[in-house]
Amino acid sequence: MPKAPLDQHDDLQPRHAKVENPAARKKKRSIAILAVLLVVLLCGVAAGCGYLIWQQGELDRVAEEMRSTPEPVVEQPAQDAADDRVENPIDFVSLKQENPDIYAWVYVPGTDVNLPVLQSATNDFLYLDHNKDGEYAVEGAIYTEMANSTDFTDPVTVLYGHNLQNGTMFSTLHYFENEDFFNEHDTLSIYTPGHVLTYRVVSAYLYDDRHILNSYDLSNPTVRQEYFDFVMHPDSLLVNTRSDTELSIDDKIVQLSTCMSDTNHTTSRYIVTGVLIDDQPTY
Repeated sequence: MPKAPLDQHDDLQPRHAKVENPAARKKKRSIAILAVLLVVLLCGVAAGCGYLIWQQGELDRVAEEMRSTPEPVVEQPAQDAADDRVENPIDFVSLKQENPDIYAWVYVPGTDVNLPVLQSATNDFLYLDHNKDGEYAVEGAIYTEMANSTDFTDPVTVLYGHNLQNGTMFSTLHYFENEDFFNEHDTLSIYTPGHVLTYRVVSAYLYDDRHILNSYDLSNPTVRQEYFDFVMHPDSLLVNTRSDTELSIDDKIVQLSTCMSDTNHTTSRYIVTGVLIDDQPTY
């Protein structure tokens, strides 16, 4: 009697082979998956640590560059005896050759804020992470958005800058949290190619993360006056204001906006506000 035909795989099976328990096979697969996940996690941690080390190195580099780079002398511009103009201490011709987006310079006595101001014509977020040379950099640059004109004639002009552990950019604006410092430092200056604009610092306070220019219709005189009243009487636990000053709808203010250093206020802003008190033409 002929034998029954073998299954096509029978000749490949070892005789008396031990069949693996399905539960054991599942356990091995789980261990393999966990091992892969652990490797991925360790790689992620290593990459994160590497980025933090690189970021700190970049901030240290920027701080060292700012310490070693001579800053323009901006406190006492020379007067032209022939007319009312004063000498502009900022060489905007050279700055614009470096980057045409540089259009102003901000100087706040008593702080380390002595920096160019930029505005991109195409990307409001460019200078969040690009420096004054247009290169990628964690410190970014001081900038305004396209919603603001570059001649500081808007009712409200908002300048943005980072608050960094190394004390650069807008970090030292937090000096105005101290009441004595606020009382002793009451002006800031903005230089443009044809003007020296002097502002009286009238308030400094903790604010929420609202976008000022998008949240208020400042072209409406009623809304503008309401916002100006808030600037002088902010509902904030961290605030200094000039009690002898009130703003009117014809005033022009600049607001220097930076992050809070306190980790409990990561979405909050710290805003130093100045009202224009003098516009001196320059040569």
